[in-house]
Amino acid sequence: MPNTTTNLPADTRLSPSRWRRLVSVAVVSVATLLVGVPTLIVLGTFLHGVPYLGLASIVGPPFVIWLAAAALAGGALAAYRWRQRHGHFSATLAILAVLAATGTTVITTRMTAAVEHAGADISLVRAFGTGFPKVTPDAEASYTTYQGQPLKLSIYRPAGSSAGSRAPVLFYIHGGGWIYGTRDDRSADLRWFADQGWLTISVDYTLSSANRHLWDVTQGQIGCGLAWVAQNAHQYGGDPNRLSITGDSAGGNLAINTAYMAATKTLPSSCGGPTPTVDAVSAVYPAVDPADVYHNDDAALGSAARYLTRAYTGGSPQQFPDRYKSVSSAAHLSDATPPTLILVGEADHLVPPQGTYRFAEQAKNRGVDLKLVRVPHGDHAFDAATGSIGDQAYRQLTVKWLRDHGQTP
Repeated sequence: MPNTTTNLPADTRLSPSRWRRLVSVAVVSVATLLVGVPTLIVLGTFLHGVPYLGLASIVGPPFVIWLAAAALAGGALAAYRWRQRHGHFSATLAILAVLAATGTTVITTRMTAAVEHAGADISLVRAFGTGFPKVTPDAEASYTTYQGQPLKLSIYRPAGSSAGSRAPVLFYIHGGGWIYGTRDDRSADLRWFADQGWLTISVDYTLSSANRHLWDVTQGQIGCGLAWVAQNAHQYGGDPNRLSITGDSAGGNLAINTAYMAATKTLPSSCGGPTPTVDAVSAVYPAVDPADVYHNDDAALGSAARYLTRAYTGGSPQQFPDRYKSVSSAAHLSDATPPTLILVGEADHLVPPQGTYRFAEQAKNRGVDLKLVRVPHGDHAFDAATGSIGDQAYRQLTVKWLRDHGQTP
């Protein structure tokens, strides 16, 4: 029988010098990653107007605390490597780490100062817990159907509430450019609002698409959802006579339009029934002017903005000016418009903030009690990560706004 034994060297261990080289390469590689990524993101956040590079502002503000930690960790590794070898590359990494950490400090300071001036109390420790958790609602219900498909609501109840409770109601409308999203997208926020004492109800609506333009359907579905709240909130411990609405992006557009139309008794309901009056509104980066969104000239996201508005309305503002006017928030301003809080990121690449600024001026000129909070460096969805500075601001400022306008639990 032939001998198939493999002859191995007597000593297969790496030499100490080779181990040192491998460790050195690993340290430099990790340091480069930890310093390089935050540096690029911070640079893009500051240069948000630069095509494509500026999209880094989508990531920068929500995770700015983690970016600072990564840059400092990478800088420490680079400094250690420099002490060992005095290499130019390691020194450069250490310097970049300091610059990136300084940049994150500026971003953090400016964002925190702006939202704390508006009334928030930001915890930077809590910002380390950023993530995207999903929370199960306490109940679900169908409020209507569309083309044979049920449309549902998710219900989050305050702790200890019963059918006899009379908690104020907060009605949430999700974003997603009218073509994406679900009622449970911000379930962690909805649970948090419930924990503060609000019966929080989130609504689904039929989504538009490239072949299905529901600009004249969606608003009636939301109205139907509100009619359901008026008839059923008491079963879950809510008081529909104390009702507020909140929403983000396209949901912010729908939230504002719904509240303003309810105030003038022009809110349609696809299922009939009386729609209640809305006492206060909180919206985050709302698409108050879909025509302005359509004309977004951003090199990276302008085409996406046009796709969303075309899917919702069926075409361009030039083709359908009446449609665009009917879904714009300014068209529904009146003397009865309820108090409105708007949070907007100054670096929004998807929904140009200038349109929101103009709308805020129009509303104030009409005598509307409107508060506009501008978040420095904030891009679209600057509050999407739970626990981030933007998320804390949205939660706290919304609660403060509702309490200040008679919606205290």
